Amino acid sequence: MAVRYHVYSRPRLNADGVHGAWIFMLSPILNGLSWLWYFGQPGMWPLIAIVGTAIAFLGGFILLLIGRDYDSKVDELGGS
Repeated sequence: MAVRYHVYSRPRLNADGVHGAWIFMLSPILNGLSWLWYFGQPGMWPLIAIVGTAIAFLGGFILLLIGRDYDSKVDELGGS
């Protein structure tokens, strides 16, 4: 009979993942505020803020995906 194993894995966010989560959550709010700024006072600076927050949203998503650590534990269940 073959040896069987049971694997326990737990993912968690490292420092990059935590920063990515904050950027991913806050950038849409800042983007909305940038649009309000643009509608109230059209100009180049509000447009730069809109583009910057859009790029930050994508960067935060990428950091959220790659900023993970995994802790795994492998138990041998037995066999002959």
